[in-house]
Amino acid sequence: MNDIRKHISVNKERLQKMEDDNLGYLVSSSEDVIFSITNGMKAIGNLASAAVHSAEYSQDDAMIDLERIAHLLTVVPLIIEAEYENVFKAENEIRERERKKFSQKTQQ
Repeated sequence: MNDIRKHISVNKERLQKMEDDNLGYLVSSSEDVIFSITNGMKAIGNLASAAVHSAEYSQDDAMIDLERIAHLLTVVPLIIEAEYENVFKAENEIRERERKKFSQKTQQ
């Protein structure tokens, strides 16, 4: 299961080859993923709470849903961590490129 983080996280070599626009897109899309996942988890919590307080929600259904939520909660943190790493690494690459451009201008 830890492999999911490896597959989502963008390595330094790929970052260095990306165009500036693509780096910006990586930052914004990774931030969108993080925001969407956390909002989705809040919604799941609200729905689970409503289901628990419903007379029509059986114990068997609750156990099945609880197992699904448990699985989700073991995977989602890995995805969020990988997306956060993407944001951090892409922003660092953008800053490094800007620093190099500034350095080249001052040397001319």
